Amino acid sequence: MPEPTADKAPRGAIDNLVLDAAKRGVRSAVLCNTLIYGHGAVPDTASVQLLRLERQAKKSGIVRHVGRGLNIWSNVHIDDVVDVYRRALDKTPAGTFYFVESGEAQFRDMTTAMAKTLKLRGPEDWPFEEAVKEWGYEMANYGLGSNSRVRGTRARKLLGWTPKRDSVIDWIEKELV
Repeated sequence: MPEPTADKAPRGAIDNLVLDAAKRGVRSAVLCNTLIYGHGAVPDTASVQLLRLERQAKKSGIVRHVGRGLNIWSNVHIDDVVDVYRRALDKTPAGTFYFVESGEAQFRDMTTAMAKTLKLRGPEDWPFEEAVKEWGYEMANYGLGSNSRVRGTRARKLLGWTPKRDSVIDWIEKELV
């Protein structure tokens, strides 16, 4: 596995501490979520990435994505996240790392669906520097301007997890608002 960049090293260190707890008899696991979408049971909570895109769009009247929007993120519905966490609590082998995803989508496709659903102009390409002014470097670069493609194969195999939702685009078109 490649070494994380300096700004992401603390996250890797925490993951390693959790996984190493298995050596001390702790049934520990790390679940690494991708872009989470959907309306959860807790009021006034929402996806980190999609909420920022939606708020910016409503504020400006234009749906935008960072750069050309060609970046791709794996994603998972909040109900499927709850299910995989429940399964991990019940039966994870100690010291296991899981990626949590049920599909993937390009940001351009997500913002196209968002513009249609919100009946706003767009989507439009947004220069990185402008996105940084709106969201800060971390969010513009890592959260909305990068790729994050993973496979949740281990969660499916070891936990018997089968996501019920697999299309963030369908959710944006039918349930975002």
